[in-house]
Amino acid sequence: MSGPTVSVIVTAKNEQETVERCLAALMKQDYLDYEILFVDAGSEDDTLSIAHKMAAGDSRLRILQATGNPSHCRNMALRLSSSDIVAFTDADVEVPSTWLTQSVGTLLSSPGIGGVGGPNKPTRDHSSEFVKAVDLMLATSLGSMRSAQSYDFREKAVVKSIPCCNAIYRQSLLTEMGGFDEELIGCDDTDLGYRISRAGLKLVFDPESKVLHYVKFSTIRQFARLMFKYGRGRGYASKRKKYLFSGPAIPAAGLAIVLPGVLLVCWLFASLIPLEFVLAVYAFLIVGYSLTVAASQRNLGVAFVGPIVLTAEYLPYFAGFLVGLFDRGPSRWSG
Repeated sequence: MSGPTVSVIVTAKNEQETVERCLAALMKQDYLDYEILFVDAGSEDDTLSIAHKMAAGDSRLRILQATGNPSHCRNMALRLSSSDIVAFTDADVEVPSTWLTQSVGTLLSSPGIGGVGGPNKPTRDHSSEFVKAVDLMLATSLGSMRSAQSYDFREKAVVKSIPCCNAIYRQSLLTEMGGFDEELIGCDDTDLGYRISRAGLKLVFDPESKVLHYVKFSTIRQFARLMFKYGRGRGYASKRKKYLFSGPAIPAAGLAIVLPGVLLVCWLFASLIPLEFVLAVYAFLIVGYSLTVAASQRNLGVAFVGPIVLTAEYLPYFAGFLVGLFDRGPSRWSG
């Protein structure tokens, strides 16, 4: 007996390196009744041509084209879907063959569940000790702020939001919610999750609904730029919708308040001691935390790289958050 119908919506822009692996994995699902709606947002590389070639050999894959941001692409595909359930992933993600079966099963296990997500395990064609340390730190409480984006939950848990690289919802619920807010970039899935939670439904993180996410940074500079992009999206979203002023937005906002105060004290007393004290406390905390993670993971490299990773995460995120607060509109797709 077949289960409810499922539409898998995939958004892409310039993903020629990973799109074939993404779509090939989706075509191998052990779930019976599903389709794939692939939305290309004006790729300038071979992404679209690769997708068309794969669609020629599988009628379940439909190719759509759009010119808007990820939210616009998802909403367009959502309107074209007539399935009972809608799943979301990205063109730089590779899912296991059991992904839909596992996620649908969890979603339907209780009428109080509004959506299901799972681990986004980072993977790359090439890696380094620095990148491995980044992965380890981002899976910790301090590195992830316990976000479902990267925190290593070991058991099923109720979360506030789930990232759209690994998410599944009932079609009727998404229609009731009005889909994604197309004015947001980088925080549209967070906003949807908060609205679903405020409607009284639960978002469940299922450790068994895991996917592989091809990460695009390989240097500290690229990582910092990515954190700036995330912070900017959260800053703009927090300005538009006050309920998004939570999670990682709180420490970013706290830093925005504390830092000017510390600098003012330094100016009033003509001394850098207050600033030096704050920096020393911060350094002590992140070094101590990195040593703890290194010991628990039995990875000596984390002890040295961890403080650099946390600094490269927090400071650019904070700067991006401030920029986002003053943005008049959403930033570009790739920010």
